[in-house]
Parts: sequence; C-alpha cells; structure tokens
Amino acid sequence: MARSSLSGRLARIRGNERSGARDNARERAPNDVEFDRADRETGPLPALGAGWEAVAPYVYERESRFELSDFPARFSDHLPLLFPRERAAMRDRFYRSGAEGRVEPIAFFDLETTGLSHGAGTIAFMAGIARVEGRSLSVRQYLLADYPGEAAFLERLAASLADAAALVSFNGKCFDAQILSSRFLMNGLKLPVLASAVHLDLLFPSRRLWRDALGSCRLSVIEEALLGVRRELDLPGSEAPDAWFDFVRRGETDRLILIGEHNRDDCVSLVLLLELLNREIEAGTGRAALIRALDLRASGAWAEAARFLAPLAAGGDRLALRLLAIDAEHRLRDLALALEYARALEDDRRVERVSRKLGLT
Repeated sequence: MARSSLSGRLARIRGNERSGARDNARERAPNDVEFDRADRETGPLPALGAGWEAVAPYVYERESRFELSDFPARFSDHLPLLFPRERAAMRDRFYRSGAEGRVEPIAFFDLETTGLSHGAGTIAFMAGIARVEGRSLSVRQYLLADYPGEAAFLERLAASLADAAALVSFNGKCFDAQILSSRFLMNGLKLPVLASAVHLDLLFPSRRLWRDALGSCRLSVIEEALLGVRRELDLPGSEAPDAWFDFVRRGETDRLILIGEHNRDDCVSLVLLLELLNREIEAGTGRAALIRALDLRASGAWAEAARFLAPLAAGGDRLALRLLAIDAEHRLRDLALALEYARALEDDRRVERVSRKLGLT
C-alpha cells in the first residue's frame, strides 16, 4: 500500500531531490540559488541576497529599519476599551507603572506558514517581529531554509520575543499563536511569552470599528482604505507555501524574496494600525464613539455618554438613538429630549409613554 502520510510524502520528495539535484544543477535559472539539499547538512547556506544572512544551520535572518514619526509616546487610557478580554491584563501589564502611559516592550509579529490548517503538518517557515525603538522601527525576520532547522529557527524566534510585555498580531490569536504553540510543543521547546504577555489581536477591534464601513476587514483592505498603504509588486500570502516549497525543493528564490517583503510589510502595517486604533478611540469618533459611550454609561456618566452618542444619532444610528432615549427618560429626566428621540426612532409605545409623563395626552 502506498504511504499517504505527510512523512511519507516528504521522504519521497527528499529522495527524489537528492538523486536528481546534482544532474539538474546546471539547468537552473541564473537567479536561482545554486545548491542541493544534501549539501546543506555539511556546507554553508547559500547567499540569498535582499539582506538575508545565514545565522545558523538552515536559518536565515535579516533586519530592516524605518523612520517612524507618528507612533505615540504614550497610549490613550481608553485603548483597553478596544480589547475587552485583555482589558484587565492591559491595565496590569501593558502600561508601565508611573510612566505616564508609556508601555512595556511591544512585539508586533506575523508568520508565513506552509498552509492554513492548525494541524501538525503545518509549520511556520518565516517570522517577522517589529519593535518600535525611539523614532525608528526595526523589523527582524527569520527564515527557515529546510525542516531540520526548525528547532534553531524557533529558538531564535523565542529569544527575540522573550522580553515582550505585549504581543500584537492580526488574526494571530486564532492562527499564528496556535501554530507557534504546536510547533514549539512538537520540537520539545517552550515559548513562555505566549502566557506571560498580553496578546492584542488587531483583527477584532478593526471589525468593531470598520466592518460596516469597509465590508471586509482583511489587512490589505484596511491598508488601502485607512492606512494609505499601496503595495507594489506584492506577492499575496496565499502564495507563500508554494514559494517556500519551490525554494526547499529546487532552490528557487524569486518568490521567496517577495514573500519576505510581504511579511515585512505586514509587520509595518501592524504598527500603523495600532497607532490608528489608538487615535480613533482617543478621539471617540465614528464607531469608537459608541464604545466610549458604553463605557461611560457603565460608570453612570450618562451626560458624558450622551456627548458621544449624539453625533451617531444625528447620522441615523438606531442603537445610539435608543440609548439616548432610554437615558434621557430614565436617568437624565429630560422628558422633552426623550420624546424627541422616541419620535426619531418611530417608537410609538415610547412616544405614548413619554407624552403621558409630560401631560401631553
């Protein structure tokens, strides 16, 4: 019976590559890496270019730096409102005590993987980690050249994340963190930062603020619509698995280099997106106004909540209108205003009740 397991397929692939690699070496395109996989176990890794350097058996690394002018020196006290499940942890660990809202080290991270499954056969072959350092942004990336280097790849990744008090990702809670947990476990390694750091997944607050306006909250959509990012010659992440397998099997580098650019740009966009979310919740405009208002209502600040709800109600937001009608009638005791909101809602029962309280019926 033919072997159908992943290990069986990989064994056949590697066997075919080793037997034919030397014969095919001269037929490779000039821009392909000249090597065969059997030589990697004893020889140095071939040069990739584009800033990638071999740092360990089967592992490449590179660092890119960018000027950063808009990242806040301190975060809004209201930023935790965008992350309800992490709110308490952010209060405890995200903000540096006594440092006026400045934060502990933040690691923005993104993975490229061999598939979208959470199964044991999916591995991360590239990781990008961005950190803000004063007025500059550092993006350090790690690339796995072949399966035997996975432990070294993961160890370098763990060392780079070790001091982070916060991890920032986009859909990382549902995918990236799960992949890392699985791969570290299968390699007998630990990644303590997943438990010690607060993990802020920017997908969820993005949906809360912009899903109605944008329809889709894919990172590429947010980049174009809100961040002013226009990617040129970008290779989509969906092509990452094929690009890596082509590199592993045949040494083809063109698409892999483009995946590296894609991964780096994703990390930069995470930084820009967190900064935008911070501005939105501080200003309390758009859907962020509703989040601010709900928080104020929970603390009994009805009049202050109304200040955020009123612009939404003026735009026809029915939830804002309903909340304003409730608060005006029952908390602020402004029956005339409550009647106005009830009429805007076309809520006949509320109109009748408030009118009766006003002595109009």
